[in-house]
Amino acid sequence: MAFVDLFFGWQRRVRRLRRKWDREREKALRKKEPLRGSVLSKLDGVENSLRVLEEQNMSRVARARIAKEIEIDLEEIAELLRLKREEAAEAFAARKQ
Repeated sequence: MAFVDLFFGWQRRVRRLRRKWDREREKALRKKEPLRGSVLSKLDGVENSLRVLEEQNMSRVARARIAKEIEIDLEEIAELLRLKREEAAEAFAARKQ
């Protein structure tokens, strides 16, 4: 049963989220400012949620809610990283207003 849990259990989803977070962080470290700083700060917030999933025992509903929030945040971060430098500056200017 442990073999099945390894591939189909909850920890697999958490490992996948952690791997995606690591990849996005590597991409963010290669970017220039101001994009780099803002993306890294968002990734730090996501990391805190990931730690909660990895370390605490919670109900299924709470785990699913947090995991979905993490997925949404990582998609937003990936979209930011795909922007070109000029587009990113415009996006940040629009958010500040």
